[in-house]
Amino acid sequence: MTPVYIIIGLIVLTCMLICYVFIKQTIVKRKREKARLFNALVKRSKELLQMLNAFPRHFLPKDLSVFLYRCIVDVFEQLSKLEPERSEFLEQFTLYTTTMETTIREPVNGSQVRLQSSTQINEIRQYLNYLGRFMQKWVQRGNLSDKQYGAYKVTLKNLVNKLMIDNYMLSGTASNDIGKYKLAAHHFTLAKNMIIKEGLASTQKDNLAHINQELARLIEAMKLEDEAAGTVKANIETITTDNNDEWSELEAKDGWKKKNIYD
Repeated sequence: MTPVYIIIGLIVLTCMLICYVFIKQTIVKRKREKARLFNALVKRSKELLQMLNAFPRHFLPKDLSVFLYRCIVDVFEQLSKLEPERSEFLEQFTLYTTTMETTIREPVNGSQVRLQSSTQINEIRQYLNYLGRFMQKWVQRGNLSDKQYGAYKVTLKNLVNKLMIDNYMLSGTASNDIGKYKLAAHHFTLAKNMIIKEGLASTQKDNLAHINQELARLIEAMKLEDEAAGTVKANIETITTDNNDEWSELEAKDGWKKKNIYD
């Protein structure tokens, strides 16, 4: 019986060893997954907070502001559950939950925020693209319905169009300031065409009126510029003609006649 017990003991020890190795590998794998998730959430929280700080106050419509806060709250909620011993995550979760609820209660702000430089416009466009990606991820996770996503996409598209219009207008103003009237008219025309093409005339009344005013002034400036250029050209042609006439008179005199090279 002793050999039997020894064999059984070896089998038990082998099973225990296998179980130990399996459990250890599972623990290591879970730690790695937890670390990977933690790093991903921390990175996401930084991106979201950078986005939040990049947008000027009241730049985002109310629905998109609430969505952005929902993303931030979701990230810090996951972090607070993943690392409950770290109080800063719970504090951030509480802070942005309160801010989101305050934003929900605020009335809709109809005023439009105009950005002041092409650099800022390009930066904001990048962050709007990031926000669009977060929307797609929420749809994939089932946290956002297709109907909500469709409405957000329309709002996001209108914001991007507004940025392009503002950029054209800034370029037009800059070109006008240095006297490049044709280039300025080109940029203002692009802005006007986009407003009309995208059906934004009702929401861009002030910009449209400003563009029309600038284009009318630029057309007059270009007319004056063309007239001045025409006057200069006429003067040059007159001077050239007078010089040619004087040269012809000189050639007509005997002392200015050309002689044959063999004379």
